[in-house]
Amino acid sequence: MTQPAKTQPDRWTPDLIRDEVRRRHLSLRGIALAAGLHEAACRQALHGINRKGADALAEALNIPFDKLFPDGFVQSRRQASVKQLAESRQKRAAPTDKIAARA
Repeated sequence: MTQPAKTQPDRWTPDLIRDEVRRRHLSLRGIALAAGLHEAACRQALHGINRKGADALAEALNIPFDKLFPDGFVQSRRQASVKQLAESRQKRAAPTDKIAARA
């Protein structure tokens, strides 16, 4: 008896992508290293941070990038972290306060 072919989900989530990687006896780390990327690249791709890792995942799973990651990548990790740093920093002292402090 033949088993029916598994259909792909309408919407891929990070958990479904991880499950598909495991089902194919692959690993996120292995896919990243095989693509010449840092070992965390594919793991970061699941969080929308690493585009090259996402490309490697799509290629390894033979699923079009647009279908695997329909929302795409809005910003890179560096852009997000710079923005977060700017918002989280304490306000700097006004220049007049610095002059007064030196006196």
